[in-house]
Amino acid sequence: MRLRWIAIVVSLVSVVLFACTPEPTGTGITSLIDAVSVVGDTDTAGSPTSSVGSPALPTAQSQNVPTTLSGSVVAKGDYRLFEAGAGTTGDEWIVRPTASSDTSFLVVLFDADHELLRRELISPRTTLEHVVRTATPTIYVGVTPANGSDGGNFSFVVTHRASVPVPAPSQQVVWLNFAGGSDVHIQARSGLSFPALDAAVVNPQYAGQSAVLKSAIVAAMREDYAAYNVVILSSDEGPAPGGPYATIQFGGNDARLLGLADNVDQYNADPGQTAMVYVEAFADYETMELSADEMGQMIGNTASHELGHLLGLFHTQKPVDLMDTTGSAWDLATDQSFTTGALEPSVFPTGSENSPARLAETVGEKAGPKENSVTKPLSPEMMLRKASLRAWMRNELHSRCGTCLDPDG
Repeated sequence: MRLRWIAIVVSLVSVVLFACTPEPTGTGITSLIDAVSVVGDTDTAGSPTSSVGSPALPTAQSQNVPTTLSGSVVAKGDYRLFEAGAGTTGDEWIVRPTASSDTSFLVVLFDADHELLRRELISPRTTLEHVVRTATPTIYVGVTPANGSDGGNFSFVVTHRASVPVPAPSQQVVWLNFAGGSDVHIQARSGLSFPALDAAVVNPQYAGQSAVLKSAIVAAMREDYAAYNVVILSSDEGPAPGGPYATIQFGGNDARLLGLADNVDQYNADPGQTAMVYVEAFADYETMELSADEMGQMIGNTASHELGHLLGLFHTQKPVDLMDTTGSAWDLATDQSFTTGALEPSVFPTGSENSPARLAETVGEKAGPKENSVTKPLSPEMMLRKASLRAWMRNELHSRCGTCLDPDG
């Protein structure tokens, strides 16, 4: 029993630290928060081991003039950045391997602030294509070994052409299914069936509070996406909507995950995808003694994170950001928001993601004044519980964990 309590408390310190094992199929990122496939590659956590500056491409980059980009990245975390030239709205940038290339690499486009615009696994048969939505003084091309690869020599051809139609932002409708499901498939996993959401499966103390829990989930998600052209509906309000819509399923359990998305759908190419929030997995956090409303916030943040993947957002390293994977369970239980955060190393060893800008380009912003996105602090009651839990951990786990953990997460 003591070991069970230790395992649960350690899981409160970091929601993702001990679960970074790839899916058996090798198709996606796997962490306690979620697992999302990025077309064709397997993501695992990593840290940059080396980097270089930002040399210009070998020749001046002109419209429709191919330029060869070559070099070498030879270890996990090693990367190269190349300055490709100005990015005008409507420019289309294309990066493709040369005929001599026989190895896969992760290739990204950054703007002048090193914020991620596009990321692709480029193999001898695939290319990166991106139309600039917002003008930037500089476009950077970044190259790093594909996850699970030692890299090597790379050679790409970079071209761009002007005056390409810019894809307009498009509204996303989202349906939150609390009514149960049958044979629901996410990624390459076996179908999952689950009953209608009953708050008691999360914690027996929530028995009879299912409506409160669901209401808090919906409210949290609507607040997270309030500034964007995202319509969030729930099964409690009616049947699935007509037309294209994304579905967030709530049910089931997973020993390692809180959520799972179909993939990172950059710029929302497919508005009809699905994500899962494993509500029964939140039972492990009963020691946090959250109210049903507070637990609804925690589950809602997870659902917003998964929807973020369906809208093209990657993982970051900033606990107040909804796309973060580094914070503690206490961070997940607070009111997170979309912001700019450093990329998780598995996405690319350097750079950041500006979630508000990418969402605005993808789904558009709602008209009217925008609320200041400031993360709300923990309530006084939650602060007391957190402090008490930290003190307990210091007494009980001082020499029992081989990993150096910060109790503050």
